[in-house]
Amino acid sequence: MSADSADNRSMFGRRVQRHAYLIISFALTLVVITTYRPGSAAARIGTDVLPVVPSASPAPVMNGVLETVEARVPFGGTLADALEAIGMESAAAFEVTKSLGGVLDMTRIPADQLVQVDLADGRPTEVRVPLRYDRVVVATNQDAVWSTVVQRPTIIAVPRIVKAEVDSSLYATARREGIPLSVMMRAIELFSFEVDFQRDIQPGNRIVVLYEDIRDQKGTTVAAGPLIHASLQTGGRRIEAWRYERLDGTVEYYGQDGNSVRKALLKTPVDGARISSSFGLRHHPILGYTALHRGIDFAVPLGTPVKAAGDGVVVQAGWHDQYGWRVKLRHGNQYDTMYAHFSRIAPGIGPGMEIRQGTVVGYVGSTGMSTGPHCHYEVHYAGSPVNPSTLKFPPGHRLEDEDLRLFRLVRLSLHSEFDLD
Repeated sequence: MSADSADNRSMFGRRVQRHAYLIISFALTLVVITTYRPGSAAARIGTDVLPVVPSASPAPVMNGVLETVEARVPFGGTLADALEAIGMESAAAFEVTKSLGGVLDMTRIPADQLVQVDLADGRPTEVRVPLRYDRVVVATNQDAVWSTVVQRPTIIAVPRIVKAEVDSSLYATARREGIPLSVMMRAIELFSFEVDFQRDIQPGNRIVVLYEDIRDQKGTTVAAGPLIHASLQTGGRRIEAWRYERLDGTVEYYGQDGNSVRKALLKTPVDGARISSSFGLRHHPILGYTALHRGIDFAVPLGTPVKAAGDGVVVQAGWHDQYGWRVKLRHGNQYDTMYAHFSRIAPGIGPGMEIRQGTVVGYVGSTGMSTGPHCHYEVHYAGSPVNPSTLKFPPGHRLEDEDLRLFRLVRLSLHSEFDLD
């Protein structure tokens, strides 16, 4: 999303939030709940959309016969290379890229980027670079002078709700129900703070997903917008996540109690993990004696990224004879975490570095005293090792005062509009 449209939406969203509780309170007395409005505080298009290249409309015929040709930026090449590959002279390609450079960072054009060129009697009249579904950069030739503008096709955010029974996995359910992968990935990320996907997810569990389907003026889906709400019914409990933009402009997901779904620490710092060794006493596979296994081992493929379990500061990053390449982080509330047996530590990770939850700190390996690729994950509280699988970590944020009141009204509105039970 562009900065100007994001700012406009943000201003609109905050105005809606500040007055929503008055409007809805009045509406509730009439037994009417405010309707869902794409782009409102309850359903803001975020930056977590999945880009889809739109089909650009051909330029009008000015003189002669119009022909549209397409090219893609070659690997290791430039946009000028793509233009020359379809027959444009080097001088003309230079003028086009010079004009486009006033809007684009030409050093960051990715390989395989689509470029569309309109030709009239074999002469280029317009060059289009569709960067996203909502942003097309257009260079136009007028009187042998190229000028560039940014076009923003009209898009519509349409809410879509899916209610389904889980079959073999949440991924399989997403494929069956047509839920975009980006949306289901976000839901899985949010559920992961409360769910053990190896043991808790069973066939017959119920999932509800509400998200924005981004469409063009013809009604064709061009992108998956942000997840607005997700809930999972499993093991006799219901886990909920609601997207809410706070009055300070921060967007986060919250449970029905107003506590953020994101916890202070992750229970699992790697995706798709299988527990190969639990916390507690065990027979050490290399040393040959029984000792306390101070963490949990997650068996995952070599090179799998390992994420920081929470916001914190790097206190150790280097080699240890037993743990191999390892990283240790210090978090708030007397918690430390340690990640070991890396194949390598992530670039830039070093002592004193401040880090955010989810930042990659290293990559799975089998260094130190290890019998195979895995991530050894330890959590320490007040200096003593604790079992992360049984801990109830505090929420990352709690809504208070006006934010909490507005959140409850937004949640009530969405419940009423979409029957989210």
